[in-house]
Amino acid sequence: MIKFRSGLTAMTALLLCSTLTGCWSSSPIEDRNLEVGIALDTGTQSREEKRLQKRGGGYPKQELIRRTVQFELPEAHGGSGSNGGPSQAKNFYNLVETGDSMMEITRETYLQTNSPAGFHLKTIVISSSLLSRISMYELLDYFLRDNDIRLSLKVMISTGTASDVLKKTTVPGQVPALALKELFDNRKRNSRMAKPLPLAKIIGPLKSNKSFILPNVITTDHEIKVAGAGVIKGKTQKYAGFLSETEVEGLQWIKGDIAGGIVKEADPQSGKIIEYEIKSAKSKIQAIMDGDDISFHVHMTSNGRIAESFKPAKNLSNNRLMAQEKKWVEEKVNELAQNAAARMRELRVDVGGFGEALRIQHPEVWKKVKNDWDNAFVNIPVTYSTKIQIEDYGAATMTVN
Repeated sequence: MIKFRSGLTAMTALLLCSTLTGCWSSSPIEDRNLEVGIALDTGTQSREEKRLQKRGGGYPKQELIRRTVQFELPEAHGGSGSNGGPSQAKNFYNLVETGDSMMEITRETYLQTNSPAGFHLKTIVISSSLLSRISMYELLDYFLRDNDIRLSLKVMISTGTASDVLKKTTVPGQVPALALKELFDNRKRNSRMAKPLPLAKIIGPLKSNKSFILPNVITTDHEIKVAGAGVIKGKTQKYAGFLSETEVEGLQWIKGDIAGGIVKEADPQSGKIIEYEIKSAKSKIQAIMDGDDISFHVHMTSNGRIAESFKPAKNLSNNRLMAQEKKWVEEKVNELAQNAAARMRELRVDVGGFGEALRIQHPEVWKKVKNDWDNAFVNIPVTYSTKIQIEDYGAATMTVN
């Protein structure tokens, strides 16, 4: 009996081991072309496409969309230069195609490169000119349906040529699409940087026709920068306009969506600069009903420290001076929020969460106005208040005699 049990155990172990041999259809990672970034622009053929078409490499299509795919070259990471340092070989390449739809363009790449794989995609950058013509849902439908593409993929906009973003990097040797994703880790240092949205969080606004923003990325000959944000209007799902960096800053104060940064203000009398560093920030939007009249009050709070001051050295922990500085910072935050709301009214969009506050706090009122909310929001009054708590002055708290 003991021998039988031992034999059965051995057979069971052998069968279990056979299930750990992996997938029969798997392929080595170095044999795959890993897509890491995609840029979408208005459809104009690249020089290479024109050459291929002249030699018979064309098919019936309308030139509506130009897609640039960035492929990472894994083998480039392990190399070294002739002096023993890191290899200067390019570790990515871009492939450009034009066509009517994402699926058509994707299948075209199979005629030019081996085994493209989308499961490693990190960023999509869409030009504002393309989004002015084609809706966001139409452009992203393919990516939302493809099982290989992860919903954590970050989406951005560019008021320039989107494909230029995949050519630039501030650090030599980096893959542009990956460097762009990592750039947003700096939100904890700068309150003017809008948060990139993953595909998973774009589905909701698209389905509910809700307006939202995407960070805007621009380039020069040698540099790349996150500058402001593009607004996607809920009803049309197209590009509606641009928010400047300070308008994004004010919007993020309204929404309480600040990971860090500074508030810069000047002493009204001396003009000397004072900079408040944000450690934490919160916001609450209160929807107020007075009969049938709607109004909002935005209450913003923050804890932080005085990080820099150009004023003559004094005892900054003095209660009177502390109250002055708190007041200046609070007034500046209120001004930033007011300017952001004014821009929203110009564009006739609510991307500040006011409609959401009304929906939660007064659902019956929301049902009456939700179908034309962006236009209704334009005429609704909003007031603001800010409470700043200065926790630290650093070594500047010493008294100078």
